[in-house]
Amino acid sequence: MIPRMWHVIIIIVCFSLFSCESIIDGLLSDSPSNSANTSQNGTQNTPSQTATNTPAAAGDSDSANWNTAALDTARNVNYLTTLEKDVILEMNKVRTNPRKYAEMYIRPMLKYFNGTRYSVPGQITIITEEGAAAVNECIAALNKASAVSVLTPERGLSLAAKDHVTDMRKTGQTGHTGSDGSTVAIRIRRHGTLGSVYTHGENIMYGSTSGREIIVDLLIDDGIPSRGHRSNIMDSDFTQAGVAYGTHPRYETSCVIDFANGYKSN
Repeated sequence: MIPRMWHVIIIIVCFSLFSCESIIDGLLSDSPSNSANTSQNGTQNTPSQTATNTPAAAGDSDSANWNTAALDTARNVNYLTTLEKDVILEMNKVRTNPRKYAEMYIRPMLKYFNGTRYSVPGQITIITEEGAAAVNECIAALNKASAVSVLTPERGLSLAAKDHVTDMRKTGQTGHTGSDGSTVAIRIRRHGTLGSVYTHGENIMYGSTSGREIIVDLLIDDGIPSRGHRSNIMDSDFTQAGVAYGTHPRYETSCVIDFANGYKSN
């Protein structure tokens, strides 16, 4: 059964536009990770439909509201696109000030709900799984969350993420298992090494077109009871991230985010 996140109903549900995936692995040995569709606690994270027309916050300005000099850790690297750098910036915003992020970028969405329908003027009406309840739950969770350290970019993790984006573009597949049977653990080991005690994870988002849209959708995690995508983003054990964004034949775009701690690129 495929849990549905934010999705547009166009004649029939199978004409889905967007999807997301997450995996969490925390391992204490150098053995291969768990099945890519199964988190460490055994919950399934299968493709879900998603689309967020995230409204801009009034007076939204990075320079006015955020210490971007400290948070924009990926801006000067030469192997990421602007959108990929934006993904890391958005994660660092919410990690260091979850309450502020919720108030600026997530709470404004509530006024566009009517039951499970989400309608931003001038944009496509979206039928959600949980409606405003998921947004309110996300706000409450972020208001209670503790700040954690910023993520720093790691080239090997981005290369591993890019491998998976490229593979999915060719095959049209979704999920964490590559067409060659690779898991996220296998892919990140191709480009670097993890220590003897390590943790790593992966989020995948389909269909989004901006860094903020990607992170807001993953934080709300509508239709995903475990809220595994949010857990990955806010996990204090993760200190490094790699991002890759590209086209997808079914969902138009895909974004893979790989997380780790103690990872060293080749």
